[in-house]
Amino acid sequence: MHMLEFLLRQSASFLSCSLTDEAYKMISRLPHLRFLDLCGAQNLTDDGLSCIAMCKNLVSLNLTWCVQVSDVGVIAIAQGCRSLELLSLFGILGVSDRCLEVLSSFCSNTLTTLDVNGCINIKNRSRDQLLKLFPNLMCFKVHS
Repeated sequence: MHMLEFLLRQSASFLSCSLTDEAYKMISRLPHLRFLDLCGAQNLTDDGLSCIAMCKNLVSLNLTWCVQVSDVGVIAIAQGCRSLELLSLFGILGVSDRCLEVLSSFCSNTLTTLDVNGCINIKNRSRDQLLKLFPNLMCFKVHS
């Protein structure tokens, strides 16, 4: 891939890849990146996610089974990626209600899809409670 094509990329998928924090720094330099799928990225840490948070144009981020991620990384995403429409945190044990509160501070008007299924440290919330935090939420999955 030529450098210009790389820089103009709007979507990237790294399913179950073992990328390093250095690779996430490179991804953070993609100014047009809107869709990022990191499902199963076992090596993704909060430091790597802090790099991804520099992708200001992200609207879709899949962090399913990124087991090293915690509230710290998700909070960095909330603060940096304020246009998020879709966020999947499926299966991440290190996230709690704290990250939802911060997400609602920065992404409440844009987030339409949220998956926190399997996030056992996020307490069960009713549909009405989630809609108070995220009034535009159309699709959400919580653990039962």
